[in-house]
Amino acid sequence: MVRLVPWAVVLVVAIAYPVAVLAGGAPRFPSRSECARPAVAGQGIEAVFGYFATERAAAELRDRALKDGFQGTETEQDACGRVKVVVRGIPSIDVGRSFVDEAKRAGFEVVLEQAG
Repeated sequence: MVRLVPWAVVLVVAIAYPVAVLAGGAPRFPSRSECARPAVAGQGIEAVFGYFATERAAAELRDRALKDGFQGTETEQDACGRVKVVVRGIPSIDVGRSFVDEAKRAGFEVVLEQAG
């Protein structure tokens, strides 16, 4: 009987833990709109050149942006599993709008988003 106690504890934990975790429903992943939030004054702002399914596709746009003088352009994985091409640290909405205008003149479609 004493030998069964540890196995009983393992069995209870093995059943109770998944039940407790899933009690609130299945895990919820962010929607694409939750991953890309519009820029808000007073919050961190970044300029996003685009989203891609692969690092390779994102790297091509990043390299083109860097070649055209958009220093600080990088790629990063977002919470939705996409790779985005981004310039972080835009200090204000006004500076961001100027950045977007400059990027548009260079042939890029850039949007301002809330950082993070």
